[in-house]
Amino acid sequence: MTQGTTSQDTFETTQELERTVAETMWSIRPTDVSWDSLVYVHNQIGGLGSSITKIFHQGAVIDRRSIVKEVAFTVDDLREAMYKPGKGSWLSMTLTVTPAGNGWEADYNYTEKPVWELGEPVNDTYAQELYLFPRDEEHIPDWFKEEMKGATWTPDSD
Repeated sequence: MTQGTTSQDTFETTQELERTVAETMWSIRPTDVSWDSLVYVHNQIGGLGSSITKIFHQGAVIDRRSIVKEVAFTVDDLREAMYKPGKGSWLSMTLTVTPAGNGWEADYNYTEKPVWELGEPVNDTYAQELYLFPRDEEHIPDWFKEEMKGATWTPDSD
């Protein structure tokens, strides 16, 4: 299970981990075409995660790029650092950088159902999420409860 940290620790850790993701995105930015933003999208529920970097120009996706595997570990650390006891951790995030290269903007979703591009998680995945990042009943969204119906996963079943 995950333990919460102090606000200052969380802020500093979050900034450091976001910077790692942003710098990795910057390293794969296009140099041969115009672009307006790079948007890293990551969804995670239990042990299932997916991520992609989308490259936008004039509001349209012009390319998609995978990001190095090491960022997956960084994102795992980010979820852990941002865990809120009783409220869980985020389920999806976006991190955006622009061609100016002068920073990034991150957005975290703790309550809305993520949009999965490559298939939905199974019900046991939701049970894993609650084991890894426990939530009090009032912080489990209704859609999450629906998705988890019929789950049989326990920590001993892996």
